[in-house]
Amino acid sequence: MAARKRGEGKTPHRTIRVDHDPWLPFGANCERAGTDRSHALVEFIRWFNREPGAKLPKRPDSALSDEEYAAAMKMAPAPED
Repeated sequence: MAARKRGEGKTPHRTIRVDHDPWLPFGANCERAGTDRSHALVEFIRWFNREPGAKLPKRPDSALSDEEYAAAMKMAPAPED
């Protein structure tokens, strides 16, 4: 069998613009919920589009603590001058 070309047979990449806050805490919350951003966003989109059987993505049991939020925000790149 021939090797696949890069990106062949995979889900296409989509680019969206989201500020660091809420993007970075979203990543931390996805991890706490046992998922990743892509999976949570796809679940939300399917639910929003009213696809049969679609459900909202699972949320973490509680909000991020102040320490968890601060740790997530430290992942933000330094602002450019």
